[in-house]
Parts: sequence; structure tokens; C-alpha cells
Amino acid sequence: MDPGSGLAILGTALGSAKVVEKLLGPTADYMGIGLKTFTEKRVENVAEIFRSAASKLGERIDEDAQVPPKVLRDVLDDGSYCTDRLSSEYFGGVLASSRTTESRDDRGATFTALVGRLTAYQIRAHYIIYSIMRQTFLDSGLSPTSKVQRKQMRIYIPNSVFHVAMDYSKKEIAPVIDEHCFFGLEREWLIQNDFQIGSHEDITKRIPTATEGGVLVTPSAFGAELFLWVGGHGRLHPLFVFRSDTVFTSQSDICIGLGSIPLKAPEMIG
Repeated sequence: MDPGSGLAILGTALGSAKVVEKLLGPTADYMGIGLKTFTEKRVENVAEIFRSAASKLGERIDEDAQVPPKVLRDVLDDGSYCTDRLSSEYFGGVLASSRTTESRDDRGATFTALVGRLTAYQIRAHYIIYSIMRQTFLDSGLSPTSKVQRKQMRIYIPNSVFHVAMDYSKKEIAPVIDEHCFFGLEREWLIQNDFQIGSHEDITKRIPTATEGGVLVTPSAFGAELFLWVGGHGRLHPLFVFRSDTVFTSQSDICIGLGSIPLKAPEMIG
């Protein structure tokens, strides 16, 4: 192997060129010498994405499959500049999910391009929202692809839960970033367009037991699909996002507290 090849460079950063070859399959041939122009930090960023992908694949990495070249392109172009840990994990999950035996199955390119467009704030917000959704509706039988059933999955997330999970510093203006997150996720159809950021007074009109302001948000089919892809489960139907036999692993240390409430709860006002 040419020590100046992209495969050798990334393999050295990752600790094993074999992992790169297994993960990419024949697409490893696209590595070429392009990584020679990368800074050490960019190479390490890509290596972190590959580590995440390998972790999510587990034994599946030995399956005979390949990653679409367009997905690899996005990981090298956008992912190499990714320094946020959760964002790297999102790229890694999509990379893992993208492995396929069908040459025309390049669906993963939709999600790598999407992750590249989202800010670190928006990615974290997406992770928090769908982690709460999964916790709330686990094994409920509800499907995010059903318009009727999505309405049953509208939830209230208190500011205290969301802001602690977002881990805002004193210099970050929470209300401004909240709007950036939710309007951005709405623009990308990662949540329904009926979200509402409200004060305590606004929220209690819908949820009398609420003790503070927060957000009312409804999942979207595309948002649930992204959550599956970043979890390494791109082969599954979006309804599997709420099934306990779909295992999600994460290296993130995000603390998501209790307190979110589904609007369909008995004490809610319809």
C-alpha cells in the first residue's frame, strides 16, 4: 500500500487500514491521494467519524457491502471540518447505515448532505427531541409515517429539560438559539411545522399542569428516518424508531431529564 495514499493516511490515524477497507468496500478505491492535502486535524476528524461508524456496525462490518461514493465524498468534504462530537457521530451513523449491496442505493447521500447543512445546535436539538420521543412512545405501535398517528405524538418539552440537555453556557442566549434550532429543523422537515415555543402562560392553556415555558413539537417522518440513519439503522422503516428491539448506542454524554409530557395524556385539554 502506498504510504501516501488516502487509505494509508486514514488507516494510520484510525489505527487500522483494514477497518477502512471493510467499511467502505470497493469504494475504498476512491480514497486516492486526496487526504495528503488534509491537515492533521482534518484527518483526525474523518478518523473519528469512521470510529463511530465501525462502533455502530459491530459485527455487520464483515458483511460484503460498500458505501456509495457520494456518501464518502460528503464525509471527506464536510465531515473533515466537523469538530462537534455529536455531529461526528451523526456522520458516522449515516456512514454505517449507507453500506449496501445495491449499486444504485445512494440514499445515504441525502443524509450526509443534510447533516452537513445543520449546525451543531440543530443536530443536538434533533437528538434531544427524538430521544425524548423514543422514550415517551417506546413500543406504543405508533408510526411517524402516519399523519393521524403523528398528531398523537405531539409533546411538551419544558425549558428546563431542553436547556439542560443543550448545555448552554452563560454566554449563549437560550431563546435565540432555541428559535434557530426549531425553525431550522422545521425548514428541513425534521419536525412538523406546528411547533410552538411558548411562555408558561401560553403552555398552560394546553397543559394545565405545566410549571414553566417550553416547546410543543410533533415528530416528522423524515426526522424519525434521520434518527434511524444516524443510529446505524438506515435499512429499517421509520416506525422502528419507537421499538425497543431497535438498539441505539451513543458515545455522547447528553443528559436528558424527565418532565416532557405527551399532549394526548388524560389531563390534557384537547
